[in-house]
Amino acid sequence: MASFVTTHVKPYDALENTVAANPLTGNSFLITGAGRGVGEHITREIAAAGAQRIGLVGRNLERINEAKKRFEEAFPETVFEAFAADITDEIKIGSIFKTFGVPDVLINNAGHFPDEGPFIKENLKSWWTGFEINILGTATVTQQFLRAKPEGKSAIVLNVSTLATHMRFPLHGWSGYTGSKLGQARIFEHIRFEHPDVRFINCHPGSIKSDGFAKSGAPEPATGMTDGKLAGQFFAWLASDEAEFLSGRFVWAEWDVDELKGKKDQILKEDLLLTTIDGFTQGW
Repeated sequence: MASFVTTHVKPYDALENTVAANPLTGNSFLITGAGRGVGEHITREIAAAGAQRIGLVGRNLERINEAKKRFEEAFPETVFEAFAADITDEIKIGSIFKTFGVPDVLINNAGHFPDEGPFIKENLKSWWTGFEINILGTATVTQQFLRAKPEGKSAIVLNVSTLATHMRFPLHGWSGYTGSKLGQARIFEHIRFEHPDVRFINCHPGSIKSDGFAKSGAPEPATGMTDGKLAGQFFAWLASDEAEFLSGRFVWAEWDVDELKGKKDQILKEDLLLTTIDGFTQGW
């Protein structure tokens, strides 16, 4: 699947030119886990692409406020608002949408790598936190967003996923993470049929240096680590009109955007880029 189109680990002209054209001018975003790691890269490039307002959600109030200050200094033309909340807290998440309003784009980035070793040695209560955060937390934010959104209003939900959702790894200690992230991805592939006015896209951001990547113990890819700027730019592109045809799909931030656009008809006709098992006929 990684060879679906040409891959990149650093920013390249086609993607940079698209983002430089400010395709997100006037749009509002709410991004969970926005204070560091992958979330910070996404937030920066969303702002660089012209976003008008960005709501930042993080569990730690001090950390998310510090991130807000950094973003405001770098992007003075964008309005940033910070919110401290656990994404599994339905009441707090609901209050954020009342305070911030309903954004044009929701980006579910907050996640958790729960595994501390091989499954047989796991403390299952700790192991289960991966499912609580990655599935229940993401579902909570998305449900509150959909409930707050005016009926019929178009919107976009981008989900930060992982290649571990659909690829095999001969590594110990990934069962809680891969299991929960697969469940997370499948939820969005299903609820897209319930909400045809919403563009749902799952996206692997690449192998980016972060606390989560370090905790996973994954080896550095042979092609090198993914530049966080590239990942952020790809998410900005996913929120643009050009990427509308990818609704419901699973994509990689490392994939070449021009080649993806060139395969639009094939993707739609053959119903590609879904988590499925090869050899089965298409479901109904």
